[in-house]
Amino acid sequence: MSAQGDRLLTAIEAEIKNISKLEHTLARTKLVLQEQASRLRLGTNPELILTSLRLSVPHETTLALIERVDPVLSPQVEPLPKK
Repeated sequence: MSAQGDRLLTAIEAEIKNISKLEHTLARTKLVLQEQASRLRLGTNPELILTSLRLSVPHETTLALIERVDPVLSPQVEPLPKK
């Protein structure tokens, strides 16, 4: 195999590894969300659920949920100062 082929193979294998990590993260997040949905159905206080989600799922997922539930609670992102 040529050097270019070796580099391409290495890049493809690295991408496969990254995808596997992402799949693991998504599967874990899905499980946590399913558990919290069950707790909500059983009457757990929504604020406790949100707190639990903030601690146990990726930040982006929590922000997306908060924005859907109550846009007023979602943090306002301020632009970075220009240099």
